[in-house]
Amino acid sequence: MDFITLLLQKADIYLLFFGRTAGLFVTAIPFNSSHIPVQVKIWLAAVTAFFLFVIYWQEPIGVAPDLIGYLLQFLGELMIGAALGFLTHLAFAIFQLAGQILDMQTGFGIVNVIDPSTGTPVPVIGNFKYIVAFILFLSINGHHYLLAALAKSYHYLPLGTAHISGPLVSWVMGLAGQMFSSAFMIALPVLGALFIADLALGVIARTVPQMNVFLVGLPLKIGLGIALVLLMVPLFVWAFGRVFEGLFENLLKMLILLGR
Repeated sequence: MDFITLLLQKADIYLLFFGRTAGLFVTAIPFNSSHIPVQVKIWLAAVTAFFLFVIYWQEPIGVAPDLIGYLLQFLGELMIGAALGFLTHLAFAIFQLAGQILDMQTGFGIVNVIDPSTGTPVPVIGNFKYIVAFILFLSINGHHYLLAALAKSYHYLPLGTAHISGPLVSWVMGLAGQMFSSAFMIALPVLGALFIADLALGVIARTVPQMNVFLVGLPLKIGLGIALVLLMVPLFVWAFGRVFEGLFENLLKMLILLGR
């Protein structure tokens, strides 16, 4: 039996594979970029789903006999792929949040730039950290890990077996808390240096009252903040690597929790 005939005979099963794959391609970074045309995303999802279908179609699969049940099953597969993509957004949100914290401390709090991938305003330093993290993610073949996680998902989570449980909800809420703590830890070295600069300016204001500290302090903090961010790039790269290691582990853990 050739693959095309198999695909025609098992089209209902293939669509379930396509649903999970499309959910990942629509939500996961970098596949969700607005620079990639929608038609290209659909074709990539369809081709990827076909290869996964050829590999896993013989696994025990319970397809709903009625249309409503099948549509619900398809939506469930779509949500599984979207959940995997959601984890990538949590990881990258750490870097943007860390940059937002630094923006508020360096004087860039009211300055935003337009993110070309989403069309939304983002903080200056947050966008810089996002770009560095994105380049690092591609350099370590993070997109390959995402596709590998998608393929492994059919081993840990066969079609039609996922469900939401209490441990899964608690775990996701814990990840949200870890996002804020991780962002603060990444920004902490620069925050500490800026705090010392604030103390120094306060001492100068008391000892040299003739000096306009507000006029001097703002450009000083902006220049110091930019210089520190550039000096801390190697540290940021190390921190980003640790975050991505956690991301790849969390992808597997989410699949296990969805199957419980």
